[in-house]
Amino acid sequence: MSARPPPPLLRPERHWLYPLCGWLALAVPLVVTLLRTSAFTQWRDDLPIVRALGLVPIGGEGTLSSVLIQAASLLPIGGRVLRAALPSALCLALASRLAYSLTARLLEQNAFTPRLTPFLALAAALTATLAPTWQLEGTIAGGATLAAALVLAGLLLRPSASARDARVWLAFGAFVGLTSMESHAAGAALLVALAAQVFAIGEIPPKRGLALAASGALVTGLLCAIPIAVRPLAARAWVHLGITLSSASVAGADVAAARSGILTTWFAEVGIIACVLALGGLGWGLIRGKTRWVAVPLAILVVADVVFPATRGGLLSADALAPVRLLALVALAAAAALGVHTAAVALQRSDLPFARTAAALLVAFDFTLVLVTGEDSGFPADRTSQNAAEVWTDEALGGLPPRSLLLVRSETVAWRLWAARVARGERPDVVVVPLPLIGKGSVATKLLAVEPALAPLIRDMAVSGQPSESALSSLADARPLYVELDPSWDKRLVDHLIPKPFWLHFAPHAYGRSDRTLALEKGRRPFKRVLDAAQTAEHKDQATITMLSVRTQEQAIALAALGDRDSVGELVADLRAIDPDHAFATELEARMKKKATGRVDVSGLIQ
Repeated sequence: MSARPPPPLLRPERHWLYPLCGWLALAVPLVVTLLRTSAFTQWRDDLPIVRALGLVPIGGEGTLSSVLIQAASLLPIGGRVLRAALPSALCLALASRLAYSLTARLLEQNAFTPRLTPFLALAAALTATLAPTWQLEGTIAGGATLAAALVLAGLLLRPSASARDARVWLAFGAFVGLTSMESHAAGAALLVALAAQVFAIGEIPPKRGLALAASGALVTGLLCAIPIAVRPLAARAWVHLGITLSSASVAGADVAAARSGILTTWFAEVGIIACVLALGGLGWGLIRGKTRWVAVPLAILVVADVVFPATRGGLLSADALAPVRLLALVALAAAAALGVHTAAVALQRSDLPFARTAAALLVAFDFTLVLVTGEDSGFPADRTSQNAAEVWTDEALGGLPPRSLLLVRSETVAWRLWAARVARGERPDVVVVPLPLIGKGSVATKLLAVEPALAPLIRDMAVSGQPSESALSSLADARPLYVELDPSWDKRLVDHLIPKPFWLHFAPHAYGRSDRTLALEKGRRPFKRVLDAAQTAEHKDQATITMLSVRTQEQAIALAALGDRDSVGELVADLRAIDPDHAFATELEARMKKKATGRVDVSGLIQ
């Protein structure tokens, strides 16, 4: 392909509206997001809090956000959780400003309209960053807003092929490497978008420049990987999870948000009309030679979200693809602005009556879409009163006896308990044993140093992947033992279980039905308190409700397997309080009717 001169990167003479709208693109999302920022830990930000405040390297991701959260924790304002969430809000505002610049560059290539361009670019930036997904990520600690902002900055800072200064290529390579170490998905999206842009304009970078950029990225990656090797050697390193663990691997099994259709998600985020305008604007931008070099990377980001769809905000854990979703929303908003810009310019240049008035009304209509988007994100993204996760943690930990040991099989629960300890210093006497992570890094070694009685359990997990009755009984003799139910456990282990608030107590020996009935009654009040906090008139915390449902199901299965039918009926009533049409409750009732007495077949009810 023959190289041709690249499109001009220098912007034309700017109108005074450009800096004004630019500051508004930064200030408005910043104020809105700060007013919604969470002062409580959420299920979604447990892993970033453990990684940043606990200084636990996880998979080489979150490097820059961890540094920013550590720096924010030194500020003399608010609580520790609120300070940890401030970088996400600031990065959202920065991403809005970058989206404004990217959209303005696209519109300037389309037509020279110094008064119209800044308003449409501002509308695009606000449409994207005030959308629910952006607000959900910007109001918690460790949100994906930083990774998305880095990608937008990379698209704006791409050096020209004519650049001869080696420092430019080294710095840009280091920037790409830093983006990849913050989020692997964001780094891949940036590289693909840049490659597509270079191919579209036929501007092949020199081999020397590519080599320098690759060197800068490699050196940056190695520097960011130093904590993974050095941190386990520190005197106060309380856990090391190994280099094979990543955010994606620990989050995948616990994401409660359904991956809805991509069109349905886009319609919910930016609106149907904006999506139609975006598709038209994107097609127009790809057809025109002047706009193609800006439109191509935007199209790549949209296609990436189609091929690798993220959730509309993870509920119980982070989604590794969240930066791709955020970038796709920016691309759609910018393309919608291009569609409005093209229509407005066509009206202004036509001889139709009231054409200029119609163009002005079209721009005003574009701003109404911003207001609708901001209103739609108001309730789900306002985390100032969302404390259900904290209430769940207080009830789950507060009722445990001193020196208890929790045997959890869900990574989500492990992150929740670890985050409570890191952020608030809660229950340092309780030992959390995450069975899925017990073979990672130094987890087993650290646990044995705290409780030597764990040796038989660790040996069983290494040999067969399942705990034995002997190992759990000996452990229950050493400490009060509480577990999450594993459906693959032998029935002899179930005979040792007693329902407690949000846990199953594993007794050293089997207990009778009367003991389980009394223990179940004591757990009704904590359940009701958490459910009331999760279901309010203003908001429904679906993540906490999901965890309540899971815990109730585990207790119902254990009691059904033991034949305690009256107690199972009470738990089914609790599930009906969560959801009157609860599928698990319906299935369990059907199985109980098949057999009037004795133990109930519970195989296959939970995974």
